[in-house]
Amino acid sequence: MSGQKCFGVRPNPFGTAIFTVPILCGALLGACSSKPVAVPSNLTVGAQNVRGLPAPAVAKPDAPPRILAIRFSTLTIRPGIWFDGTMICSTNVASVEVRTAAFSINSEHVGPGVYRFHTRVLELPPLSRRHWYELDIIARNTAGTEMIERAPLRVE
Repeated sequence: MSGQKCFGVRPNPFGTAIFTVPILCGALLGACSSKPVAVPSNLTVGAQNVRGLPAPAVAKPDAPPRILAIRFSTLTIRPGIWFDGTMICSTNVASVEVRTAAFSINSEHVGPGVYRFHTRVLELPPLSRRHWYELDIIARNTAGTEMIERAPLRVE
């Protein structure tokens, strides 16, 4: 016979767990929330100003790809806004992808070493909002060699 009877009813051993587990999980998730990554030194945020960006670096086709400069319109996105960016790379870069865990954007190649994207942010699931994410800017050459820059992205 385990547990004492209270008013003729045995206590439920899981009754306390029903209240304790959610509180414990919430505390653990709060402690585990990641801090945003640092903004790379070659990234600027603001209105498009192509004159402030460097010229693409000439590179051999088999050389490692390089990202020289990145310009984004914002690092905080919310549904309905336009999100755009320009990446200046070495001339041997074959593609630039801008990616998070939630979406991926293949940038348009507009000239040797110059890539751009312009997209409207669609509706986002409520659970993905009010969080920081790592935004990966991935430059690849034709051999598939990658260079990755990481920036913080806030989803509101």
